[in-house]
Parts: sequence; structure tokens; C-alpha cells
Amino acid sequence: MKSSAEAVEHFKCPAHVARELELAGGTNPYGEPMFRCVWGYDRIVPITGEWQEFEQFAATLTDKLTGYSEVRHFTKLKRSVIETRLVPKYLPGNCWHLEMWRPAEEYGSPEEWKKLGEEVLEGMTLDTSGPYPERGEYELCYPLTHDGTSHGDPIPLVGEVVAEIVAMIRAGREKFTFQQRRAAIEQREARKEEGLLRRTKDMLKDGLRPFAGEEFVTVLETNEP
Repeated sequence: MKSSAEAVEHFKCPAHVARELELAGGTNPYGEPMFRCVWGYDRIVPITGEWQEFEQFAATLTDKLTGYSEVRHFTKLKRSVIETRLVPKYLPGNCWHLEMWRPAEEYGSPEEWKKLGEEVLEGMTLDTSGPYPERGEYELCYPLTHDGTSHGDPIPLVGEVVAEIVAMIRAGREKFTFQQRRAAIEQREARKEEGLLRRTKDMLKDGLRPFAGEEFVTVLETNEP
């Protein structure tokens, strides 16, 4: 998983790469390219939901029977808030992502769009779907990483390479659908790891376990009140 403290960078897709993508993939009914490459930290979208922040702490566990001690590191919930935040749509952030334009009808009617986006949190009904994509929307094909997943190492943006990918997508739509589904799953799992989705209550447990079934005492090594 990428560090949350990584430097945020911004890049615009070079004109010659955008041109090769348009030649390889064509344009949509609005004269826009069917395919485009965007930098992760430049594809920012609003996401409404419950945001949870976690912090690490150390604890010394001491076996009462033997006196053996060791330090372990644990995670606990720092705070939780329901709000809308602007975040990268795709992960990793410092990476190129290949997108494909999809028509509005693929998202259903505006009513269906709004209904699917309703989520109840702490008794409140939130609209997590955002504005209806009347002009369609660009969706992820996959991150430009060495293995096509959000956990892979970013690769350079080369016009001939992405144009060839577009050609393969157009030639084999079934294969593309599989790749797109895998990319969506990877993005969802990455968001869970980054804390962009609600964590389960089980993650709030500190996971402390006795040594060999014996009782133990815990000494926190923090400056918390």
C-alpha cells in the first residue's frame, strides 16, 4: 500500500499522447475522445460518507507467569465524521490511469441514479451518487501499472503503448470487460485500505491476546491523556 504521506504530484497528459489515443479510439457524440489518460491526483471527485481516521500506538505486554515482556503495535480509531471530501477517484494517486467514455444511458435514469446513491448513516439518508452524468462519464479501464492493478508499480506514459492497449480493447470487448471489472475491484479494495470507506467494528478491536493463555498486564507507551 502506498504511503499516505507521499508527495502529491500533478501532470497533464501530453498532447501527442492524447492525439494518439483519439486516433486509436475515436470520439464520442460530443466530439471528445473515447479514451484518455489522466493523472491520479488530477482526477478529483467528491465522495460523501463516513470517514474514519486511525492511529498507531505501542503497548508493552508482560506475561505475569514468566515475566516475559515484548512491545507490540496496534491500531485504534482516532475519530469518525460524516462529510463530503474531495479525493482522487483512482488509486494510486501518483500514476497514470486509462479511462474510457461511457454514455449516460449506461447509468440508468436520473431517478435510478439517485436511488442507487442513497445511503443511510447514523439515521441520516445521504446522497452519495452526486450529479447525474447527463453527458456520460469517463470510467477506469485500469491503472497504468506493471500488473494493471492499484498495487502495481506505475509505468511511464508512452503514446504507442496506450494506443496499442486501446486497439486491443476495441478488438476484444469481452476481455476489456473482464479487465475493467478487475480494476474496479482493485480500486474498491485499495480504498478500503486507505480508509476511504467505512471500517468494520472488528477493526476497532485491539487484538491483544494472552501469552500462552496466561493473564498479562498492558503498559501503554504513549503520551495520550
